Amino acid sequence: MTNSYLRFLRLADALTRSHEKPLDPLSKDILEHILKSMILNENKIVVGDILSLNNLGSQATLHKRLHGLIDGGYIKLKSTDDGRVKQIELTKKADKYFANLSQAIEKAARA
Repeated sequence: MTNSYLRFLRLADALTRSHEKPLDPLSKDILEHILKSMILNENKIVVGDILSLNNLGSQATLHKRLHGLIDGGYIKLKSTDDGRVKQIELTKKADKYFANLSQAIEKAARA
């Protein structure tokens, strides 16, 4: 059991590593929360939903990490009918990131 998990961690690290600055743990948590929320809420998640996650950090910290994910190319914001509300969308880069993690899980399970 432990060996499979360690294999997964090594594979995930290798597959998600790039020449760019790696995601910090909080940014990974936010990105995973966005993906889960998009799946459960039919692609409808807004910035306010993330800023309300006070168990992950202060609003200022979460806001900074969201902008880091935008600058890193993992998410983009889309205007809604209410100009004060911005909807979050995953980019192709985020899709590739999660595809690489899925690949690492599959490889670790087969080994």
